[in-house]
Amino acid sequence: MTQVSSPAPPAIPALGTSPVRAVLLDADGVLQLIGTPWEQALTDGGGELFCRRLLAEEGPALRGGEDLRTLIDRLIDELRLGASADELLDLWWQATPDPLAWQTVRDLKAAGYTTALATNQQHERRAWMRSTLGYDGLCDVDAYSCMLGVAKPSPEYFHMVLDLVGVAPQEALFVDDSAANVSAAAALGIRTVHHPADAGGVLLRQEIVAALGGAAA
Repeated sequence: MTQVSSPAPPAIPALGTSPVRAVLLDADGVLQLIGTPWEQALTDGGGELFCRRLLAEEGPALRGGEDLRTLIDRLIDELRLGASADELLDLWWQATPDPLAWQTVRDLKAAGYTTALATNQQHERRAWMRSTLGYDGLCDVDAYSCMLGVAKPSPEYFHMVLDLVGVAPQEALFVDDSAANVSAAAALGIRTVHHPADAGGVLLRQEIVAALGGAAA
């Protein structure tokens, strides 16, 4: 039986064929697969009120001003939850790197683009992503919100990342699965791709190649 080979992935347009010089990529839902949608996972783990409260109050942790465990301990106490902090923290240790997406990052770097990991994370999750998932060195620049002191979709976050990669807004392409984050970046003049969460590396590469090709027009 003749085996049909998979088509080769589309080639990354060479640097200089468009104004884009840097590609900024989100982690959850883009470079790593999260499986259960986040709000559902939080609700399943701690209940609907826990989900609502955590999403409303996680800003300081995402900006690096509070530990995630401190926030969870507070919510456990105030909501009288039966789950322990360790049990709830396990919700944050659920992500699988997408090898096809990571290969696209490597190919972007090989083509001469500057790449940035543009992600909202607490200190604990950043440490886990680095030690367990092996993110160090994947991108040229790591822009974890907890280290920058500001988080998406704040315009300040994007300005800081643009400064880190050394490009103007029109020279950057930003990929994220959050409509709010994409809209905030687009409002600053950054080129954007709204990637469906967990849609996978095949589609991600197609989107990036199309965006870089379209940027040349």
